[in-house]
Amino acid sequence: MQDGFARISAPEFLSISLDNALPPLPGEKPERIASDLGRGLWSLMARAGRNVLPGPAHRSELGLTDELDALVEAAGQVVLTSGHRLSELLWTRSGPYWNGALARTLILQQARQGFLLLLAQAVTPRAVLFGHASPLVVELGIEGDLDLPGPHLVLLVCTVDPTGKAVARRGYAQAIKSARCFMPVGSAFERDALEALIALRDKLDRHGVDCMIMRDLGEDGLARQWKVGLRREETIIGQLRIVLPGDAGIAEDGEMGAAMAEDGAYALTPANFEDGRFVAWLEREIGKNGAANGE
Repeated sequence: MQDGFARISAPEFLSISLDNALPPLPGEKPERIASDLGRGLWSLMARAGRNVLPGPAHRSELGLTDELDALVEAAGQVVLTSGHRLSELLWTRSGPYWNGALARTLILQQARQGFLLLLAQAVTPRAVLFGHASPLVVELGIEGDLDLPGPHLVLLVCTVDPTGKAVARRGYAQAIKSARCFMPVGSAFERDALEALIALRDKLDRHGVDCMIMRDLGEDGLARQWKVGLRREETIIGQLRIVLPGDAGIAEDGEMGAAMAEDGAYALTPANFEDGRFVAWLEREIGKNGAANGE
């Protein structure tokens, strides 16, 4: 039994199976395994632009409802192999799962599977935790980097059992910055560093510089770098790349002692974040780019 995502604008589709993903090979990190459900969640987040933080003038952190609405809107552009649009069989609250509305919709629509897209306070291998609400137990388990503290965005695939009750079969959890900002993160450290980037973005906005932060999302999950674009009105004044912890090929460079990756991107580490070198590098590079463009 399976269903899948298919982009309307392309013939490719992403199969979503009820079977668990194969276990990782020896030495391979589980969170780097590209599961079908993980790819589905990443694709939806990218389609909704949740991997991009534009300047405050274009989109600020409006709140949980706005983040979920963007994902539901993106789901309307995705077709399942059953012929349904994903948005027709997607719920962003757990209530319909518990009160039977999800099961009734699947039966009426003659759909084999439905999906829950939920904000979780924490995730275990078998349950989604919501704080004060009851945990939602997942029959075949949840994939993802479950050791990372929440919040997580969790995509669950559900079916209807012989008694007419909805059952969450399996899921994938992606850690995000916060309930107000669904930018995906790969560690608690990335959350802190992203917060510093956002603070700098807001500071630049007050000086007329538009700062966009982007992280590529592909079939293998999160790219290991952030891209920072700087623009004043219609003029691009700089493009910076920040390599996140975990990549090799780092060397100290320059009077600021900046850690540079082999390709010239800044190699962010907990050490250069804590001692202020990262922020100092950002400010220096932004100043250099502004001066080079006559600002």
